[in-house]
Amino acid sequence: MHSAVGAAGDLQPDALAGAWSLSWHSATVSLQRSAAEIRVRDHGGRWTDPSSYGYVNEAELQQILSEQPSLIEGVGADAVAVRELATSVGRADLVVVDTDGTITIVECKLATDADIRRVIVGQVLDYAARLSELTPATFEELWQARGGTSLDLLFDGQPDDARRAFEANLEAGVFTLVLAVDSISADLRRIVRYLNTHTSAGMRLLAVELRRAVHGDTEILIPTVYGSESADEKNARRSAAGAARWTSTDVDAWLRERDPELADAVASFADDLAAHGFRIQGGGSGAQPSYSIWGTAASGADIAPFSVYCGSPSSLSCNFQWTRGAGPVAVGRFLEELSAAGLPLAVEAIAATDFKKRPGIPLDVLKDSARRGAIVAASGRLSQSDAGD
Repeated sequence: MHSAVGAAGDLQPDALAGAWSLSWHSATVSLQRSAAEIRVRDHGGRWTDPSSYGYVNEAELQQILSEQPSLIEGVGADAVAVRELATSVGRADLVVVDTDGTITIVECKLATDADIRRVIVGQVLDYAARLSELTPATFEELWQARGGTSLDLLFDGQPDDARRAFEANLEAGVFTLVLAVDSISADLRRIVRYLNTHTSAGMRLLAVELRRAVHGDTEILIPTVYGSESADEKNARRSAAGAARWTSTDVDAWLRERDPELADAVASFADDLAAHGFRIQGGGSGAQPSYSIWGTAASGADIAPFSVYCGSPSSLSCNFQWTRGAGPVAVGRFLEELSAAGLPLAVEAIAATDFKKRPGIPLDVLKDSARRGAIVAASGRLSQSDAGD
């Protein structure tokens, strides 16, 4: 769990542990971890409470996130959002689509709601289930009906697979689910961790606390994210847990029935990676066969740089998020080398999220033996001693 502060000024560490001092033209704010501990002073006067705390209603919280979805961990600066997207069970507070095709569903609640734990979790799961039943065309109709930015414009200039990734995520129900609140309770933290631990790979559930204070023309926002660690741990480890149903044999059979050339290319890819110490370890539990490829970085950390997913289309997931244990220098170089090999990756957007992305690309790229060799070589360097940070 971590915290950040957003306000109109420069943030400086205070002499007191856990406190911060923020100065702008005529006032100074002392920021503690709790919004209730914020103090403000003008022109060097007495420290006082801000004019107000919190939100008038949930709509204010929705508005803040719709105007700047990147306040949510893992969402890029160019992501777009709509409020009140219609589903068959009601309107989702906020739905976000990022430039790499990832989809985030947000439900907002204030602590004054007595049923916050039950209502917010149930609603966001219900909306996710209903959205996963939509075709991309129907989703876009609903999106545009709420005044959403054209997805054609969003994906324009992005790698060709970005739209395909969006469609695949929608079809598979692969979403980031966000519980946006003004205060995260211990009960809500327990629920988030439990669901992240016990649900299938592909779903991430985050609780985002957005404490807010207002003083004059200045708004102070203190975001805290909970659940990213348990979600990432679940997704990275699920394939190796022993309960997954798919194997490499299943993947090969599925591909070989439809495209023998691609099946041969994927088999060669796995064999070539094995020569660098990588291994196929565990399969996914989704509707179509899949598996992840694991190895050990020079840092000693376990990494899973790739996953193979069968489907329409079949894809190769470049798991930068699951490779971060190699260190930022190694992962950055890995990203650059994959891009240089011709993989359609949004390099700057991925790096801007601290590599917390797992973009999918068409599996067909592996049919090109030269490109496949370059990918394998880049992967091999992750385990070399000069690849750490």
